[in-house]
Amino acid sequence: MSILKTVKLYSFKDLNSKAQESIINNYIQDLPEWWSDDVEERIMNEAQAIGINDFNFTWSGFNCQGDGLSFTGTLCFKTWLFILQQRFPNWISDDVNESYGFKELGESLADVVMMQENNRVRWGECVIERTTSHYCHEGTVYVSEPESSLGSTWSSDSERIERFGQKVQKHLAEWKDDLCHRWFSDLEETYTSILDPENIAEDIDARGLYFTASGNIVNEDEIVV
Repeated sequence: MSILKTVKLYSFKDLNSKAQESIINNYIQDLPEWWSDDVEERIMNEAQAIGINDFNFTWSGFNCQGDGLSFTGTLCFKTWLFILQQRFPNWISDDVNESYGFKELGESLADVVMMQENNRVRWGECVIERTTSHYCHEGTVYVSEPESSLGSTWSSDSERIERFGQKVQKHLAEWKDDLCHRWFSDLEETYTSILDPENIAEDIDARGLYFTASGNIVNEDEIVV
């Protein structure tokens, strides 16, 4: 036998502060895993736009040792060359010797492209691979020097190519760290925003939910008008 009782209901904003705090705490504890889906999709899309092949990333957050984001993948010659051009926009400068890119990399962009096109050297992929699975931060992955093989008649270029490869590795490692930090910051900012009490209250209010005075949610199906 069903019993009909009259109970006074409240919207979230009409509850006392103690009841509101309890609801907000429950909201945080029940936060669904898909809260990060949009950010993760943006990360995947950006990695594809950059040209990172075999891309895979992992992250953990936000207040434990080893938290952070890292990724693995491969960069073909055109991709890592484009990344370096982005980091050193004046590398293509007509005044080559004054170019910061030339000073940092030890080679002009024109010479790098010329040696590749003339088969003096064949540069291949840079590989970003994981070195440990204990943590997720950017320091858990390593960027290799670009693969390279000298043309048979250009053995004198060996030391030159080796020096360039080491500098490419250094700057790609910095690029990788910067990218990991930025992507992790995007996740952290989204998480912080979602857990902001004002944003939670706004979301709950927008749902038009009803509560008892103690803060228990009332199922709309149980309400008799």
